[in-house]
Amino acid sequence: MLTMFVSGLLLALLLPAGHVEAVPAARQALRCTISSFTNVVVLPGVTVTIEKVTSISEGGSYQESSNLGFPQKIDKLPALCAVTVRVTNTSDTPSRPQSSYRFGLFLPIASKYNSRIFTVGSAAFAGGINWPSMSEGTHYGFAAISTDNGHNSAGSDMSWATPASLWDWGYRALHGSVVAGRVLIEHYYGKPIVRSYYAGCSTGGRQGLREIQYDANTFDGALIGAPAWDTVHLMPWISKMAVYQLQSSSGRLGTNQMSILAAEVVKQCDPQDGIVDNVVSQPSTCNFDISTITCNDPSRCLTAAQAQTAMRIYADYKHPSSGRLISNGFTLASEDQWYVYYGDDATLTDFDFAFPRYFLYNLSSTNFAWQNYTDSVALDSERINPGAATANKFDVSPKVQETKTPGKIIMYHGLADGVLSPKTSQLYYNSTIQAMGSSLTETQKWFRYFEIPGMQHCMFSNRQNAPWDIAAPGQPSWLRMLPSLGVGLPAVGDGWSVPGHLNDSDYDILAALIKWVEEDKPVERVIGTAFNSDFSVYRTRPICVWPKKAVYSGSGNVNNASTWRCQ
Repeated sequence: MLTMFVSGLLLALLLPAGHVEAVPAARQALRCTISSFTNVVVLPGVTVTIEKVTSISEGGSYQESSNLGFPQKIDKLPALCAVTVRVTNTSDTPSRPQSSYRFGLFLPIASKYNSRIFTVGSAAFAGGINWPSMSEGTHYGFAAISTDNGHNSAGSDMSWATPASLWDWGYRALHGSVVAGRVLIEHYYGKPIVRSYYAGCSTGGRQGLREIQYDANTFDGALIGAPAWDTVHLMPWISKMAVYQLQSSSGRLGTNQMSILAAEVVKQCDPQDGIVDNVVSQPSTCNFDISTITCNDPSRCLTAAQAQTAMRIYADYKHPSSGRLISNGFTLASEDQWYVYYGDDATLTDFDFAFPRYFLYNLSSTNFAWQNYTDSVALDSERINPGAATANKFDVSPKVQETKTPGKIIMYHGLADGVLSPKTSQLYYNSTIQAMGSSLTETQKWFRYFEIPGMQHCMFSNRQNAPWDIAAPGQPSWLRMLPSLGVGLPAVGDGWSVPGHLNDSDYDILAALIKWVEEDKPVERVIGTAFNSDFSVYRTRPICVWPKKAVYSGSGNVNNASTWRCQ
């Protein structure tokens, strides 16, 4: 989908020399065995090995416990065939060193297969096949694909970085997995794939946008959540904010101060939209006064130094010499998630400097600490661009112009996100409009953006308990896997869609995307759901296509979506 740009080397390494014919249906036994997939993919310069094939019965489970990125057990699966594949690129070049990555397939039984594929993205810097998010798509009838990004690690670990693994993580493993996966899927079912969809949040959102910008034919529809698209600027910004936290012990924000700050933001900013409902719906319009919680009592206030640190975290990071924007700061109402980077645990702050240590300077774990950070790191990051991961090719006009039905994109971002600022998604969307010389109306014919008040990074809502569940990538499977988090909560739903509204395009944003792609019904809104502590429905509310916002009608139950409209 969108602008076709694939380097000659990538074509040589990952694409077949000519058209790859699917094996005719008459030759298909649809057997879930290694022999069914062996010697199927024949691509120049690439060796494809089938590592494992497992048959799963209806209601069964699957787990790859050695998978450090996604070790969780998935249950309540439909009947399907699970396939693990290794791809080795046998052609070495200085600029694109040898590649080796794995990908997984979840293949529904033939009677349930909808002739469509569903590729899912990863999370943070994790290495490992994302079986949980893949499982969500199988309930719709998709054949699902995910790559391990060329390494095996937890999401916070960046020590795996090598020149080869960075290219795989940046884009090569995702693209190659879809190319080889399509061949295996068409062979297995004995018929062509009708449509191709993508879903991913955070790093998964970046991966989707990166593929969209560089390959014209990969996805017909893409669901992009809170994308970490600007890797080269995002990671130095995280380091810079951590420096603000660490350079002065008197100015450091602990989790208690973050909680005090978050509560005051809700108190001051909740009424901005005209209704007091404990949800900050319009953080950008709030004239927040931090002096109301500035004093010398750390149990109930922020000190002046801590208040200054907080305001720096809200502010955009601009290079001090040129004044050029490096990255956007956090928005109001995001404070409850700042602990991810800026908490009291020293190991968390160590993550904040792993990117320059491993991705930029290839140093050992002891050779880059916060004291080593300077603003030149941001410039080095731009210059090195590790793995060519950044998705900043905003002008995708050639694809939009060549067809009346370009692939569709839905992008969304939670306005209480304390991991990736929603301002970065606003920047991406507006940069696309500007780069293409288009208008909002024209852009919305194929690309729509949604902001979700009160939602944190990709899912969930903390003190605001705002409607957040829209069956976006990862949401259904994490609700199902809640017991594995050790938080004493029960499993919710069936691991796909929205509980009580399965495959309902009014509530399920993936179902809405499919309807937009296949029935040309643009998505104007989707209804978000929030839960009580027992996971009964607390409230519902429309999530509106940007720049529209949900507005209360003035009468009726404020917690019911029917009393709100988009305007």
